[in-house]
Amino acid sequence: MKTVANVLAVVAILGFVATAGADDFSAGGGAISDTGFGCGDPSTTATTFPVISIPGGFDTIASVQLDGLNHTWAGDIDIQLDGPGGYNTFLVDRPGTDGAACGSAADYVSNNTYNWANGGSLISEAPSDPIPSGGYAPTGEFGAASTALPTGAAIAGDWTLSIRDWSGGDSGSISGWTIEATPEPSTLGLLAIGGLALLRRRR
Repeated sequence: MKTVANVLAVVAILGFVATAGADDFSAGGGAISDTGFGCGDPSTTATTFPVISIPGGFDTIASVQLDGLNHTWAGDIDIQLDGPGGYNTFLVDRPGTDGAACGSAADYVSNNTYNWANGGSLISEAPSDPIPSGGYAPTGEFGAASTALPTGAAIAGDWTLSIRDWSGGDSGSISGWTIEATPEPSTLGLLAIGGLALLRRRR
C-alpha cells in the first residue's frame, strides 16, 4: 500500500511542477497616442507602456496578452514587443495595409481577450469586425508570420510593449499587459527534486 501511495505522491508532485511552472508578469496600460493626420502618417510616434522585468530562471515566453485592448480601425496600429539582446517582433502590423492605405476597419474591443503565442493563428488581412477573442501568432506585414516569441533562450531583463497609431481620428487604449513566462528545465528539475526529497523525508 505504501508503494502505491508513494507512486501517487510522485505523480502529484510532478503534476504540480508542470502546472506551476509558468509565471505571469504584468504591467499597466494607458491611452494610445493619436497624433496622425492621414493614413500612414510618418510623423506619428509610438506609445510605450510600462516595462515588464523578467527575472533569471525563465527561458520561454509562452504568451503575451493585452488586457482591455480597445481601438477602432485595426489598420491604424502596429503593436511591437521588444526584449533583451535586441529581440523584437510585431504582434500585429496594420492588417489590410501596404503601408500607405488605411487598412482594415475592424475594431479591437476591450471586452474581448487578445493574446499572442507561437501556436496561435495569424491575424487575417481582412479580420472579422470586431476582431474576435483568441490566441494569435505574431503577425507582420501582409498577414505573414513575424519573429516568433522566444523559446529556450535567455529572456531575463526588461520587455517593452509599444503601439504606434499611424492615422488620426481613431483612438484607443489598453488597461495593461501580461507576459506568461516558463522556467528553464533545470529550474523545473530542482522543483521536482525538492518535492521528491520532501517525500523521502516523510517516509
